[in-house]
Amino acid sequence: MTDSVKIIGRIIKVSKQGWGFISSREIEFTRIFFHWTSLRQDTIPFLELKTGMMVEFTPLKIEGKGHRAIHIRVIEKKKEEPNDNPDQMPVLS
Repeated sequence: MTDSVKIIGRIIKVSKQGWGFISSREIEFTRIFFHWTSLRQDTIPFLELKTGMMVEFTPLKIEGKGHRAIHIRVIEKKKEEPNDNPDQMPVLS
């Protein structure tokens, strides 16, 4: 894969030592290694990463070692806002 290809994945492990793994449907059956230095500066700090977070990254194939994720950015999912209009709120019985 080239350096310009971005794919989506999910964090499956984060270590306090500064590394972790990502899984992606686009690179099946592989745990993709990442190091804290691969996080983009415009995303959240490494210590705030959690298992299950969705990320966008560039996969890099390392000969003899497998894939490595670089240029990692956490994808913010839009949170559903609760309905603040009391006239449209469901009535509980």
